[in-house]
Amino acid sequence: MQPIQAEIRGSYTESEIIFGGEWTLVRSLSPIPFTASVSDDQLTLKCASPDYDINITIVNANGQSVWLCDIAAPETSFVSIPLDSLPQGSYTIEISNDYGGYLQGTFQL
Repeated sequence: MQPIQAEIRGSYTESEIIFGGEWTLVRSLSPIPFTASVSDDQLTLKCASPDYDINITIVNANGQSVWLCDIAAPETSFVSIPLDSLPQGSYTIEISNDYGGYLQGTFQL
């Protein structure tokens, strides 16, 4: 499933995802260049330094991968992931790159 490149939609139910992990950057002042939020049925991921290809995995509360995608560096600046096919519950988003960077954050639907 490919992410949909789109603009952010306004919503009063938006919740931010807080990331933990380590991300080594060459050309950024921010230790973690990613921000993410969930609004309605979309997860929006932004990257201030889209310098690396990334792997995104969404895992359900049972530890099963429910969404996987590899994103090329230029497209990582803004990624919108549709969540409408996922049931309500707790999920973890994992972001990694080929250089040992790994971040994870949890969110609720």
